[in-house]
Amino acid sequence: LVIGQAGARRMEGLKGDVAIPKLSASVTNSAFVSENSAPSEGAATFAQVTMSPKTLAAYVDVSRKLMMQSDPSVEAVLRDDVINTFARKIDEVAIEGGSSNEPSGIIASSTGNVQALGTDGAAVAYSDLVDMVKLVEEDNAILNDASVKFIGNPKVTSKLRSTSKQASGVEGNFILGEDNRILGYDYLSSTLVPSDLSKGTGSNLSALIFGDFSQLMLGFYSGVDVIVDPYTGSSAGTTRLAFFQDLDIALRHDDAFSVCKDIVTT
Repeated sequence: LVIGQAGARRMEGLKGDVAIPKLSASVTNSAFVSENSAPSEGAATFAQVTMSPKTLAAYVDVSRKLMMQSDPSVEAVLRDDVINTFARKIDEVAIEGGSSNEPSGIIASSTGNVQALGTDGAAVAYSDLVDMVKLVEEDNAILNDASVKFIGNPKVTSKLRSTSKQASGVEGNFILGEDNRILGYDYLSSTLVPSDLSKGTGSNLSALIFGDFSQLMLGFYSGVDVIVDPYTGSSAGTTRLAFFQDLDIALRHDDAFSVCKDIVTT
């Protein structure tokens, strides 16, 4: 899905809580020295990005007659549907997240590089996207050029395709062109980018994300585990299919992203 297309890093087979080291302050004592002289001492400052398993789960009850009569197997159809649903939910929380029992995604975790448009939200302008890129570049946070992307939802996409770069509105000179690139970076669209945000008196506001998606970590502690339970609904002849997957999401460098959370698209 969209997070994978953008270049998020996957870590499989994790066990227990994980602490990923990162530099919170780089060495700053690099300098030219004269012959036979030593540089001043410097030390990097380290921090940790922690991950612990969060459980994504679902179940469905299937009647005995449906199991018996279905061809192809209804169990296989349901397995595929739930796995696809899980994938979309992982994308959703990786983009936003932060609700009860959920991992925190980009929008929930990025508190520093926020491009605000207005007290109650506002329409997005070309200069706002320039500033979103500037926020990340000022932090020297682009570490992998291939995974630097913009991601918006279809409402934002439509707005960008019909908004001119200049106030004069030169025909055809829209922010988002047919090549799906903005300021030289790829633009991706997903319905999982929220369009129901609020600010002040503004509602149904949309989000836009820019950043280096290689700094988004997806940690998986299991595959999709399926438990077939013929006992809970045995009196009615139903079979319960329960699905579980343990994972967590973390930003290795939250300054690798900038977000805009108050775009008016109507």
